[in-house]
Amino acid sequence: MQGFVKLCSEINKYLSCAILITMVIFVAGNTFLRYFFSSGIIITEEFVRYLFLWGVYLGVISVWYTRGHIRVTTIVDRLTPRGKLYFDIVFEIVSMIVLLVMAYGCYQYFIDTTTVGQVTGIPYSFMILAVLVGSFTCAVISVGHILQDVNMLKLDDETLAKLDAEANKQE
Repeated sequence: MQGFVKLCSEINKYLSCAILITMVIFVAGNTFLRYFFSSGIIITEEFVRYLFLWGVYLGVISVWYTRGHIRVTTIVDRLTPRGKLYFDIVFEIVSMIVLLVMAYGCYQYFIDTTTVGQVTGIPYSFMILAVLVGSFTCAVISVGHILQDVNMLKLDDETLAKLDAEANKQE
């Protein structure tokens, strides 16, 4: 299972990189055309909008998987290592609920929408699919984080303190 997760993570990295490179080429090319020829390619603006949304949500998935999101740790830093684990479990459960509600709303919009892009004719449901995939994937990742934290709760306090000290050194 870990091999599959690492493969998906690598695919996500390369896909995000390809999206970013494509966006830069489209925007730079359009800027060049507008500056020198006073005319751009209209379709690239809509493509960049789609790519931007997909890039953002693929990035969110990567950050969520590594637990690299920004957190205010004023309260958490004062907790014991076991207290931090309990806090992380509650945080993941609340986040998972919010993400699933968001995924459900996106699914409803995805099914009901008939709006298409003005230039490309690509349905907006393709954009909403990025939000649906991102929120649902993050909810599934949260389940994995909860299971990891519950397994860590089985460790004794000394081991938890050592692991917490090592994690603080790496930061």
